[in-house]
Amino acid sequence: MTEELTTGERGGAPRRPRRGVALLAILLMTFMETLDGTIVNVALPTMQAELGVGATEIQLVASVFLVTTCAFLLVFGRLGDIVGKVRVFQAGVVLFTAGSALCALSATLPMLVASRAVQALGVACSLANNQGIITELFADGRGRALGLVATFTALGAMAGPTVGGALVSVFPWESIFVINVPIGIVSLAMGVYALPATRPAQRRPLDVAGCLLVVPAILLLFAAITLMETEVGPASLAMLAVGALLLVTFVLVERRQAEPLVRLGVFLSPSFDIDLVAMVLVFLGLSGVTIVMPFYLQDALGLDPGVAGLVMACYPLVNATVGTLAGALSDRVGCIKPTLLGQAVFSLGLALLSHLTLDTPVGAIVVLLMFTSLGSALFQSPNNSLIMGHASSETLGFVGSLGNLMRYLGQSLGITVSMGVLYGTMSAEAGHRVTSYAEGGAALFMDGLSTVFHLLSLLVIVGLALSLVRTLVIDRRARG
Repeated sequence: MTEELTTGERGGAPRRPRRGVALLAILLMTFMETLDGTIVNVALPTMQAELGVGATEIQLVASVFLVTTCAFLLVFGRLGDIVGKVRVFQAGVVLFTAGSALCALSATLPMLVASRAVQALGVACSLANNQGIITELFADGRGRALGLVATFTALGAMAGPTVGGALVSVFPWESIFVINVPIGIVSLAMGVYALPATRPAQRRPLDVAGCLLVVPAILLLFAAITLMETEVGPASLAMLAVGALLLVTFVLVERRQAEPLVRLGVFLSPSFDIDLVAMVLVFLGLSGVTIVMPFYLQDALGLDPGVAGLVMACYPLVNATVGTLAGALSDRVGCIKPTLLGQAVFSLGLALLSHLTLDTPVGAIVVLLMFTSLGSALFQSPNNSLIMGHASSETLGFVGSLGNLMRYLGQSLGITVSMGVLYGTMSAEAGHRVTSYAEGGAALFMDGLSTVFHLLSLLVIVGLALSLVRTLVIDRRARG
């Protein structure tokens, strides 16, 4: 463990961080954030009715959370490297908890949306720095610790719809935000007790110009991707173009900065770039499964929503179970083999899902979903460990935030690509525009589903091929 971690901010006596309690504080926050990201979707219809707004307007409650989180990840990751990762993480806990209380007190849609943005700022603070903190605290076993983060992320995703449905059926919709407050207070108290609140030895300025460019760039890019989930129109294309222009400008400005927001030099490592691309492609495929399969289960097979939810729950259940094991395995055998195996299994699982029919037994569907989830679970923790392994002690916050940004990018692209290909295939075969299952019917839907999973499998294979090139060519040359 480094001296920076164990020495107090003003040069006091060394203090060994209470690693178990510190990790639990991070895991509680991770669980709470993931839970909140999924629990809200269940309550949206109730919110819409009680607030008296339209379906498009109520979607802002969900979309503003995602877009704001992504926009500020890099900024708060760099800020963690400057003022201390624990300080920014703890600020995130406070912001998220306060934002949750504000959401519960919101009586109008504008106030609710603004409160969700406060929540999202808190999520960005904590997500940008949690992996960096873990990498420092668990230098001797970060794979296992990062695996626990993946497990709690999966548990939050799994519990969200169930907990949300139970709360909304018994209590007012505000209850889904109220439950965050005590968890946030407990996480904050545990962090104050156990996390080493130190500052880097060298003070560095924050790149304000870079912040002013990258935040609107990411806001526009992710907002455009979100809009494209339903329709590709002039507004979304214009946002995409302006966001891309701002991003190019940001890169040009960063190259001339003495203390840039983004250390562009880290991207000079082909291995690092490939690890990031592989992450995007796996999460793109994972997101495609979670968005398309419920339509298949409920619309095509006619399953009750409750039964469909139980079937889908097997996916995060496997992730929660295997995530920690994969992390521990990577500490023993290295990260390369589990990531390669995970990508291979995941791509095969997606290919098998492309052969689903209207007569496939529910038991077989569960087995296929669990097999597919096994692949993504084997991949995630070792891949996170690989990415963090590229970071120097001065860039842990930035690299951690970049990894989380790539995860969100993959998830957003997965929804847009999967739904676009699904209805695009249905429309091409029908000879007219199709935007729902009812307009196309079972036969067209199954053709679209097959095309989606074939494409997702192919994209993961591309990531696997790049990872093999990294392992067999690039890394071998680097070793000599």
